[in-house]
Amino acid sequence: MEVPTQSTDLQAQLSTWKSEVEEVRGDLRQMRSRLEEMAAGRHPNHEQMVEVEHFQNQFIRQLEVADEMFHDLKQSAKSFTNNKPVIVHHDRPVDDFDTLHDRMQVFHKLHNELKGEFTRFQSYR
Repeated sequence: MEVPTQSTDLQAQLSTWKSEVEEVRGDLRQMRSRLEEMAAGRHPNHEQMVEVEHFQNQFIRQLEVADEMFHDLKQSAKSFTNNKPVIVHHDRPVDDFDTLHDRMQVFHKLHNELKGEFTRFQSYR
């Protein structure tokens, strides 16, 4: 991966990532709403309720991860603009551009996998 070298390039990339995280948040809310409609619309059997609970948990967790990612991107943007000390989470550094890039790749991969899994679940119902 080529790391942007200019501060404005870094800011632009961080802004793009924040927008992508917002899109994922919206997508997760839509999927959660659709799941609620599906569960309320029919009398699901036990196996279907297990799947519904699975997706509820996955949506909750992925929204939490999205919130963490968005927060970390904001912290990183602040550190690039202000050169002030930034809050560093030992489990998720926000001052290393390569690490943020890797985290965004994993974030997108997990979201796409969940979205595909949910789409397949909807088609079988």
